[in-house]
Amino acid sequence: MNPIRMKKLESEIIRLISSAILEGKVKDPRVFLPSFHRIEISEDLKYAKVYFTALCNNNERKKLTQGLVSCAGFLSSLVGKNLHLHTNPKFSFVWDNHYIKSLDVIRLIDESAPKTLFEELHPNSSDEALEGDGDTVEEDSH
Repeated sequence: MNPIRMKKLESEIIRLISSAILEGKVKDPRVFLPSFHRIEISEDLKYAKVYFTALCNNNERKKLTQGLVSCAGFLSSLVGKNLHLHTNPKFSFVWDNHYIKSLDVIRLIDESAPKTLFEELHPNSSDEALEGDGDTVEEDSH
């Protein structure tokens, strides 16, 4: 399949799955606001691996994954109907550890960024500027 068409199809599938969950079409209470990051679709469009994360602990993550697996058939038929696909892809949902690791790397890069000359000369000035934002000046109107 054309790679450009495949990318468009991937983004449209993620959009459809996300909107189905946000609109309440998925009735499973275990499915609570996952964030879908990427999808890998096989060339014949029979299988799709959907990578997701969510703000949750390990127990909630397991429940969320089980909920997504249980509603995979519904989501597959929904995608097939809306996109008029010849074959509906069979979804498998995978926790996206690579996304979590990339966030950690970005955080480390931000923390190791060199200080500007102003920050080196005035190490406490950024804290004082944040505290001073709430002050208001009253004008005397006569």
